[in-house]
Amino acid sequence: MAVIEEVIKANESYAQNFTIRDLPMPPGRKLAVVACMDARLTVEEVLGLKTGDAHIIRNAGGIVTEDTIRSLITY
Repeated sequence: MAVIEEVIKANESYAQNFTIRDLPMPPGRKLAVVACMDARLTVEEVLGLKTGDAHIIRNAGGIVTEDTIRSLITY
């Protein structure tokens, strides 16, 4: 099975078993994190966060750019 097929299948399973619909859209800890997109980095684990605690924006180098700011203020 190709990687794309694997992730699509995993997404379908995740969607069918999604149990945290009741979490509010704003992050529970009123936190936004800008982090590097390095695939070895699990941001929530590194910072001790749970799903819904923070907005996490990942980009090359974890650099706060105009696009990053725009993403945060548009919300």
